[in-house]
Amino acid sequence: MKIVPGLLIALLCFPCAALAEWDFSRHAIDPAEIRSGGPPKDGIPALTDPLFVPAASASFMKNDDQVLGVSLNGVARAYPTRILSWHELVNDRFGDSAVLVSW
Repeated sequence: MKIVPGLLIALLCFPCAALAEWDFSRHAIDPAEIRSGGPPKDGIPALTDPLFVPAASASFMKNDDQVLGVSLNGVARAYPTRILSWHELVNDRFGDSAVLVSW
């Protein structure tokens, strides 16, 4: 199950809502007709220990490519959103800190 960051925050702030019983007897669509619209569990591999190049050497980047920037413990990194869209998660280290970058 993929947890949306906002949902995770809601679950942490209001844990009793997560324990509520859901009534699945009322529905507008027959549950037998519902099909998965995405990859299976673990179908999107996270990036682990990514390699980085200096910005001037990133010939695969275009001038208008967007990046997700993270600066922590004196280390700054840019994660191209074009790559994040395929992997969604990056397990990285910033000095002694383990960091999960999520897109």
